[in-house]
Amino acid sequence: MVQLDVRPILAPTVEARALQTILAVNAILPLTALEILARVDQELQENPVLDRVPSPCGQCGNPVEGLICSRCGYSVLGGLGRLPRERPPRTEPDDRPSALDLAESPANLFDHLEAQLRVAVRDRTVLRVALHLVGYLDPRGYLDADLAYEAAEVGVPDCRVEEALRALQACEPAGVGARTVQECLLLQLDRLEPSAERDLARALVQDHLDALGRGQHTTVAARLGVRVEAVHAALRYLRQRTVPWPAEAFRAECGGGRVRPEELATPDVVISRTEQGYRVELVATSALQLRIHPLVRQALAGGGLAPEERERVRALVRRGRLFIEAVRRRNAMLYRCAEYVVAHQQAFLDGGPAHLRPLTLSQVAQALGVSESTVSRALTGKFVQMPEGRVVPFEVFFDSSLPVRQRIRELVETEDPREPLTDEALARRLWAEGWRLARRTVTKYREMARIPSARARRRWASLQGAVT
Repeated sequence: MVQLDVRPILAPTVEARALQTILAVNAILPLTALEILARVDQELQENPVLDRVPSPCGQCGNPVEGLICSRCGYSVLGGLGRLPRERPPRTEPDDRPSALDLAESPANLFDHLEAQLRVAVRDRTVLRVALHLVGYLDPRGYLDADLAYEAAEVGVPDCRVEEALRALQACEPAGVGARTVQECLLLQLDRLEPSAERDLARALVQDHLDALGRGQHTTVAARLGVRVEAVHAALRYLRQRTVPWPAEAFRAECGGGRVRPEELATPDVVISRTEQGYRVELVATSALQLRIHPLVRQALAGGGLAPEERERVRALVRRGRLFIEAVRRRNAMLYRCAEYVVAHQQAFLDGGPAHLRPLTLSQVAQALGVSESTVSRALTGKFVQMPEGRVVPFEVFFDSSLPVRQRIRELVETEDPREPLTDEALARRLWAEGWRLARRTVTKYREMARIPSARARRRWASLQGAVT
């Protein structure tokens, strides 16, 4: 006797929707903070029923519907914690540095700016105020200070503070001392050679930054009387010639002259210390809050739409809800993974690389009840800002080589600079401490830590001895 399948006719629709959701989440999950923001902007342009939920600006409180506040220019990507400096800059003018002093790699951004200011600024009052302002730079290199208040604090007229600010903004890296994203980009563009691309890029930043933040490229092109391709070319020019955070390069450790990709990356997750422990936050979540526009709901509830139009709007609403759910699940999974990592790396966060206990994807997946591939998609290519301000890839927490690389660094730091340890000698030291590593592996780890070879370190020590 033939058995008929009597499952409800609704089941395939439910299964199809579940499959659509899974596929949408899998497409969204790997996206970084910048990529998901761009994807949201694209969806907002393509789906008219979607609306971004306004959120207050982190700087001035003004409602922000895009990525950049139209009132103060604050970026939703800019609310990261202050990077602690190793020591405060000297605020009193004294001996000017020599050319050799400036040629040396600076310990940090603050030393670098101090050295430039002491050479460039002749007026002792302006120098004192400029050094004072350096102390109010945030991790991005932006000035987090009210000029009128600082003028009163240091006891000088407002005009002298403005002069000090101009001196600070004339320093390298270009864009340092800016107070908004707009000012930062303009400071950099003004140093570039004049060209049609630069002029268009400057016009975009000067007058249309908020519209660009909402992805309204076609509208901006029409306002400027240019083709949209020209706007895209100018945006590429901006990405290639400017950086939104001028201080990022100075998070690199000295010794290699090159900046690793993570040191110029936008973090996806921020870890901060609180009295209750460590806190995990996703970057720019306010810009990812979407909804179906209230007017669309009203239109569907009423009877003013023709049947064909109603069905078209309903299809757009289904698409919008699917996208909103995919973004929500992406954020939830990234947050759960980050929260688990932080909970199991307290010793590393407290004590540094020597205390890292590398995790595995399988370990995280099992704890969260998901597949390894889901954890991999959630974390691969993502970056995290550590409590002290460094930006590192999530892979750091899974890197079994990090503790030994830290030990190599410690051995090099305590070596006799006149007789630096060769890679063979480092391998013997590590072997005695229980690290079973071949010399070529030590070489690889030393290069990963951006430590020069023994020959280069000996040459540098000889040069220092000759100078002194």
